[in-house]
Amino acid sequence: MFISDEKDQIPFASENGVEDLKCSDVTNGIPQILENPSSDSPIDVVSEHTQSDLDQLISKLEEEIVGLRAKQKKFDEKRRNSLNKILDIKGSIRVFCRIRPVSWNNNRKIEEPIFVDSDKIMVKSAGIKKEFEFDKVFCQSSIQEDVFVEVEPILRSALDGHNVCILAYGQTGTGKTYTMEGTNEQPGIVPRALKELFHQAALETTTSMTFSMSMLEVYMGNLKDLLAPRPTRRVYEPITRCNLNIQADSKGVVEIEGLTEVPISDFSKAKWWYAKGRRARATASTSVNDASSRSHWWVL
Repeated sequence: MFISDEKDQIPFASENGVEDLKCSDVTNGIPQILENPSSDSPIDVVSEHTQSDLDQLISKLEEEIVGLRAKQKKFDEKRRNSLNKILDIKGSIRVFCRIRPVSWNNNRKIEEPIFVDSDKIMVKSAGIKKEFEFDKVFCQSSIQEDVFVEVEPILRSALDGHNVCILAYGQTGTGKTYTMEGTNEQPGIVPRALKELFHQAALETTTSMTFSMSMLEVYMGNLKDLLAPRPTRRVYEPITRCNLNIQADSKGVVEIEGLTEVPISDFSKAKWWYAKGRRARATASTSVNDASSRSHWWVL
């Protein structure tokens, strides 16, 4: 047995072939073998950035974020001013006319308009031609999307803090319910507006928004809370009327005391409450619709 008292190189087999290992020391006559630094075994990587460098980098990024938020705030302010100017030019109150497709009423064809333009319509009544002007006229071939595009800008105004209102007016059978509510395949203004409000709020980064909903019906002079929980009662007990009071303050702001207001966290919740309120509405059959809405109602 031969023991070397000097640092010798000893060949050692590995997966890549023969590598050299050094005898760095001799302890009790036994050489201590250290792996050659040039071997391919994994080694720990030391980060190039010290803690101080990382802290400075984080601080710089935070300053950039603050600057970007300030720029975003200025941009939002310019956008609000521009939108307000556009709405002022168009008018704070805009009146649209939507022409319902030709239908038959009691086997009698409803007369079509004589003339339709983008902002004018001419009709004939009792042999007399009458012309009316509007901010916008939607012809018979218009779709739900066409109508919503025209009212969509005021939703942004609502998110900016302005009071807005979309009102459908017309006699029975003219298509008010279809325009406002629509169908599952062709949703109207209300469901589209709810979806767009939550979409715009999700894009907002400078402010936090909360939503709530109320639904009110006026039927035969009586107020009805469409979102109020249905009271439990026995058969022989009389139905109690909804205790709602319309109040107006010195500035003309109208409030309805006792009206149910439910918090809305997302669009799915809004759809659920909206469907609940719709089911509670008063409907009846008419010569035009089998289930025509027989009341005025509001979604707030």
